[in-house]
Amino acid sequence: MAAEFGPNQEQVDALLARLDFLNQEGAMFLASFDSDDSQRRRARDAMRRAAVTGGRGKELEAAQRKVEAWVDRWFAGGSQISGYGRDVTPAEAAARAAPPVLDAVGALVVGDLLPPDTFEVLTLAWRELGQKATQTLGAPSTPGRTLPKK
Repeated sequence: MAAEFGPNQEQVDALLARLDFLNQEGAMFLASFDSDDSQRRRARDAMRRAAVTGGRGKELEAAQRKVEAWVDRWFAGGSQISGYGRDVTPAEAAARAAPPVLDAVGALVVGDLLPPDTFEVLTLAWRELGQKATQTLGAPSTPGRTLPKK
């Protein structure tokens, strides 16, 4: 099988697989992170530069398309949830969660090309969601930075 997402295929696949189990509450948790925060914007720019200079632009785009497809699946509807004092549809929850998910999946695609602090900024929301799940459900936490051995 070709590495659609580059040398960090396994880590990207693991994150994408976990999206199938992300519920509306988890999506709202991810949505609570400020996607326009200046530190995240700088980290996102660094991620994009790393993809271009590292020759992984296509891999980044492929991973991002998978996240877009995940968001699209939520638009099929479903019951509304109450979030932040108003009703939020499943699609709204997924759309609001998309920026931190895109950040995390992008960070994994180019993780070996990023400084550790940039990687940490991009994956913070996803890692905290994993920690929250571990605390409340006893579920395995979302793995941190694990890169392939060279």
